[in-house]
Amino acid sequence: MSDQTFLVGSGSKTISACRLTADGQIQLLQENKSGNGPSWLHAQNDILYAVNEPDDKIEMFTIDDRIQGKLTSKNTVSSQGCTPASLDIDSTGKWLAVANYGGNGTSNFALLPIDKSDFSKDKDAQVTSIDGHGPNPKRQEHSHCHQVQFHQNYLYVVDLGTDTINIYHYNNGNGEVRLNHQIKTAPGAGPRHLLFHPDKPLAFVCNELNSTTCVYRTDATNGKLELQQIITTRRKEDEQNSNKENTPAELHFTPDKKYLLVSNRGDENIVIYNLNENHDEILSIKEHLNIQGSGPRYFTFDPTGKFLLIANQDSNNLTCFSYSKDKHTFEFISQLANIESPQHLLFIS
Repeated sequence: MSDQTFLVGSGSKTISACRLTADGQIQLLQENKSGNGPSWLHAQNDILYAVNEPDDKIEMFTIDDRIQGKLTSKNTVSSQGCTPASLDIDSTGKWLAVANYGGNGTSNFALLPIDKSDFSKDKDAQVTSIDGHGPNPKRQEHSHCHQVQFHQNYLYVVDLGTDTINIYHYNNGNGEVRLNHQIKTAPGAGPRHLLFHPDKPLAFVCNELNSTTCVYRTDATNGKLELQQIITTRRKEDEQNSNKENTPAELHFTPDKKYLLVSNRGDENIVIYNLNENHDEILSIKEHLNIQGSGPRYFTFDPTGKFLLIANQDSNNLTCFSYSKDKHTFEFISQLANIESPQHLLFIS
């Protein structure tokens, strides 16, 4: 295994480039200047898209050097809403979708056309809002679109504010969308992120406000999701502590697809679920992993599947664990401190 380069999206004005060595050490390579709050990153070809969360913008960079992680800012466009939180590009490469959370203003999602140079344009953007609210007056006073994801022939929009997963047909010719299904979670659940199993007709949603994970069966003929299970992300002792708040943030499978991981901000751990496909309860808790930090906003595995990297927003550090596919265990290897408000990770080499 050779060294690998990854980028760190943040709540500051920088996108850090870091190296992950063959033995799991993390080294800072350089800091690329960015607009405010590049908290979500997405790459296509040699173009990097980054949200500028407080500025309601999407910034585009050329990836000039994948080994050193050097970026050059080329253009910035409106996200067409307030507080962009997530990006995705459809399979044709023609449309960039953005979820505007609406922290201090309008929540919606938008499809922005991408030109032949892989730059997105806010002209001719298609913008859609979701009506409603949830029972939590502090977090669900209106729609809060948190994630957009293209899957097969549909666009999925996860809305924390209305407790819904919204499934749209979309026209890759003009970007227009049409609601196909709206899936309701439990009231006050606050769905945040959705993840599809790469091989099985299963989808998983982590719920930020009630610390649960939902399991769904998927129907490829119409994109619909059918609820199969709801399971907590927390340890019993943490659930019984009424003074301890917790908000799940991200979910991923282990590279061998034997486990599903969900991060807990507050409990400061990652819950590791067994994937039991042939049982009535598809998920069961295996263990909770101490993340060696606080505020695990995002985590991912490196492309080799050997290492788990965690972006700890509140403790301003990145932590690295090795994953043994044979023993199914995690071991803390290293950390990189003094990374301001790390919130997203993206490997580019």
